[in-house]
Amino acid sequence: MALLKGMPTNRTLRVALILFCGITAVILFFQRKIIKHFGDSDKDASSSLSRKGINFKFNTSRMETAGNLQSAGRKIFIAFNYWEQLTAATNNFLDLTAVAAYGGRQVVVPFVKNSRLYGFATNKGFETLEMYYNVSALNRTLRFRGHGTLISWKEFQDVCQGKLDVVVRFDYTKLRKAIKYNQTTQPFFPCNTSHTDTISVGIKVERTICMNVFAVKSDEKFENEVIERLPCVGLDQWRGSNTKRSYRAQFKLSPNVTKRLHSDEAAIFFNSKLLHVARDFITKNLGPLFISVHIRAEKILKDGRHIESMATVRKCISSLTARVQSYNNVSTAPVPVFLASDFADFGSSSLGANTPREKSESLMNILAPLKPTVFQPSTYNLTDRGTVAIVEMNILVSGKRLFVVGGGTFQRWIVKQFLHNNNIDQRSQVKCWSKMCNTFCDL
Repeated sequence: MALLKGMPTNRTLRVALILFCGITAVILFFQRKIIKHFGDSDKDASSSLSRKGINFKFNTSRMETAGNLQSAGRKIFIAFNYWEQLTAATNNFLDLTAVAAYGGRQVVVPFVKNSRLYGFATNKGFETLEMYYNVSALNRTLRFRGHGTLISWKEFQDVCQGKLDVVVRFDYTKLRKAIKYNQTTQPFFPCNTSHTDTISVGIKVERTICMNVFAVKSDEKFENEVIERLPCVGLDQWRGSNTKRSYRAQFKLSPNVTKRLHSDEAAIFFNSKLLHVARDFITKNLGPLFISVHIRAEKILKDGRHIESMATVRKCISSLTARVQSYNNVSTAPVPVFLASDFADFGSSSLGANTPREKSESLMNILAPLKPTVFQPSTYNLTDRGTVAIVEMNILVSGKRLFVVGGGTFQRWIVKQFLHNNNIDQRSQVKCWSKMCNTFCDL
């Protein structure tokens, strides 16, 4: 009986139930009003996502606000051009990602055209770096190695909103001996040459400064004293960073870059479509066993500065032809010869290649006894020098033997890949040096 007295009566239970139902009804009423209010106000600005058969709507204006807040803390490097052709330009680009590491910056993915890299697509014919490299795979490796990572052109526009806080023009000329840079000397100075406040692609420039590459020795000083940690920074011409080369920046890089990535390793990122073209060409035109020949005549001419040396070019190519013939003569059966040269129509685009290209017919006559097979870009609808260079490189390194003459960074890249693919000691390339031909050897 005592227990029963402590229990609520039926009337008490009815009152509690009524109150509970009333409160629940009020909550549901206002919840429906709130949902309707936000649903109506977001109707035009929302996007839908289908997931497991259910449509979810997101307020894109709020998503953009969140994206802008995230973008506010990002810092960017964009280089207007990378100065050189495929090999060296790639190396310069990778150097910039290394410099970006100290300031926690990202580098805008370059556009490419005819073996060169640019920050902006100024006219038709430009493609993104994807035409040459697998950018996603490259970006993962950059992150793993401690480099600054990549940001797309669209993301760059979202972050910088059509303007650059500062553009740096590097002065690559040597300082006069009388000029001394010390801690009290400002590392940059007003540019003597005139400049526009707006880049041709519609990017506004807030300020342009000039800096001699010898004035700043570290990425830390460059980040803190020259560009003052500003978020959106443009580099007028970027030639890479190498303390052993006076015509490049002299930065000592951050220790965060654990294993610096160079162009020599970039071959693993080549566009898979171009690799397929190389394999298809080999299958249809050469077969599994063939000899590779690469000629860089402009390097024999010392980049075209000694035009009278065309006789030397002919002599070097004649010697190369004789060596290939000698090798082929001892074979049980003639081996196909694949030839790639800088004097072909899609060869080097540097000024130094103009002279040998003008003499290409006579040079090909010297090579005629080899009956060489050459790559025809039109067969695969390739019109860009860079894509052709990548395809030819991959054909060359697939040969049974490799004969080279002339030298240059592109040829050294070919040689290194060939040695690696065939498990040959990298020191073997030392024997390729030639006083007359700059580089001349077979591997």
